[in-house]
Amino acid sequence: MINAHSTTQHPRQQSALIATLILVGMISQAHSSNSSIRCSDTATSQKQVYWGDLHVHTAYSLDAYGFGTVATPTEALNFARGQPIQLPGGSVAHLDRPLDFVAITDHAEWLDFLHHCTDPGNSNHPACQSLREHSSPEGGGKNFADFVVPSITKDAPAALAPCAEDPAMCRSNSFAQWQRIQNQVNAANTPCEFTALLGYEWSATRSFSHTHRNVIFRSAAVTTEAIDYIRHPKLTDLFRELNLQCRHDKGCAALTIPHNTNMSDGASFDVLTEDADTRNMRARYERLIEIHQEKGNSECLAPLGVQDESDCNLEIQLTRQSRPAKPSDYSQAEWERMRAGYVRGLLLRGLEASATSLPPNAMPLKLGIVGATDTHSATPGYVEEALWQGSVFGFGNFERNMTRLSWNPGGLTGVWAKQNTRADIFDALHRREVYATSGTRIRLRVDSAVSMKSGSSSCDKFADADLPVPMGGDLHPARGSPVFRIQALADRTPLARIEIIKGTFIDGEKRQKVISVWQGNARDVCLIWRDDEYHKHAPAFWYVRVHEQATPRWSSWMCRAAARCDAFPEADRMVTERAWSSPIWSLP
Repeated sequence: MINAHSTTQHPRQQSALIATLILVGMISQAHSSNSSIRCSDTATSQKQVYWGDLHVHTAYSLDAYGFGTVATPTEALNFARGQPIQLPGGSVAHLDRPLDFVAITDHAEWLDFLHHCTDPGNSNHPACQSLREHSSPEGGGKNFADFVVPSITKDAPAALAPCAEDPAMCRSNSFAQWQRIQNQVNAANTPCEFTALLGYEWSATRSFSHTHRNVIFRSAAVTTEAIDYIRHPKLTDLFRELNLQCRHDKGCAALTIPHNTNMSDGASFDVLTEDADTRNMRARYERLIEIHQEKGNSECLAPLGVQDESDCNLEIQLTRQSRPAKPSDYSQAEWERMRAGYVRGLLLRGLEASATSLPPNAMPLKLGIVGATDTHSATPGYVEEALWQGSVFGFGNFERNMTRLSWNPGGLTGVWAKQNTRADIFDALHRREVYATSGTRIRLRVDSAVSMKSGSSSCDKFADADLPVPMGGDLHPARGSPVFRIQALADRTPLARIEIIKGTFIDGEKRQKVISVWQGNARDVCLIWRDDEYHKHAPAFWYVRVHEQATPRWSSWMCRAAARCDAFPEADRMVTERAWSSPIWSLP
């Protein structure tokens, strides 16, 4: 069993380890920056799927430490590779299938506060004493109310008490904590075996609207500071600081990934009113969006008052002021604004923006699709419904978990790349040759072409070269209809349904359509589909959604194990796991 308070692992007592980490980190940084690495077992020109989690919090995040998480980035990355970890509350977790890559994305806003309060000297400031005293699943609510809410949800974000009193001290602490993260992540990166990506989260939450972004880097060349919402409170500030601090001539490249747009109230995506400079920066950095994680699914939301049993019905979580909400809590205007912030609404807004004569490479909201956990217990990839022990709020307590029934284990990202290195994984993310799942490991590949002469519906008739545009890519408008090849291989549960979601902007109107292209019960499906309703002059996107057969949800496993489903009947239900490809685009 892992000792969560080990002198070599607890963030309060790590100072003896820092010198070693710095040395190891420097060696790893020099090695991992080499983008010309060639793995000996890489098949020539053949891409394969690598599985990862791009949204992971450890004890260096205030809302993780505040609820009792003490595991460091090193321990989180070891967990991703198959080692057990002790959770807040005392139980132990492990992955039955390790991951291929992970990004550590601790909140940038509180690196300074946590460094001051937990390491190396355990400051006696009253705020620090209270934080440490209540660091547990039971006491985390007080830490959240006392520290998280006042610092990032007000109209003007504010530094917490120790840092407001001594900004220079906290500034130094922030740099030290960011360096510590770099040292640990660089030390864990093992080209060709396991990719550890550097990153952090910019956590804008004005008026409780989540407009957060995860910042992911290609190599060990990163920004000097972890760019945070308190010092840089506008999205344009984040982009401009990345422009200044992450320079290509210094080997730095970055992506920003929005998440929880289901909780954004439609904010921070005003692309139709943005100036050209902002649109260009958005197109440069914001190439992906997180569609699924523990705080809900962000694909789409049905119109107000519509019972949606087949489309926008997976892990919907409604909140207002960070509290559970129901549809009747919203006006029609509020609901429509919220719907426009879900992934499908954003993709449609991107098509509308493309109609303003933007060049395709400067089009905002041209987004690939990824999934993640957003774990706050340092457990990347911990997504198996039957194994999940609840969110960080509920570990060790059945009743607390039952109050969080709208949460879920989160999702994963599948990346099509030739080998498992930082450069290859990042470049696949950048070109959007990626897809998301709700936690399952469905193997999904989608590619396309235009003006295909063959009318065959058999996948065997087409070689890869016949369908040159992979998911995330661009079709060049031409005569004839686009043809799509969809290849889906089941994980542990057979497949049930495959759909294509098509969006268009035509005659000044945004339109969407869900097209069922296969139904059945199979483990391996390959099909060809042609869009015979294609308008070559109308911008469009297509993405594929794959459904598994229904299986018990985590809450069902948990209430059955406790023999208490009668007391919590809403917990005993099924879930249909899914996968979503990145869109393929046609932009005349």
